[in-house]
Amino acid sequence: MSLKQLLKLGKLREGEDLVWNRRSLKVHHTAKVLEGGVIQTADGEVHKTPSGAAKHLNNGKPVDRWIAWKLANGLPLASLR
Repeated sequence: MSLKQLLKLGKLREGEDLVWNRRSLKVHHTAKVLEGGVIQTADGEVHKTPSGAAKHLNNGKPVDRWIAWKLANGLPLASLR
């Protein structure tokens, strides 16, 4: 299920914040869900998928994006699927 579908179903809201805490690197990433189900990372880059956003922040290396990104309440993005 895509972010666009989650928005359509009301499981995710436009403007909702996402966080990715990388404890081992002591790095905290933030992003925002925009209209159409795209993600804008804090550096202003817009990504079509959670995977693209995570990969961008991980120096091009793939990441399990549905587990990495969490909602502000701490639930993984995967919990909405």
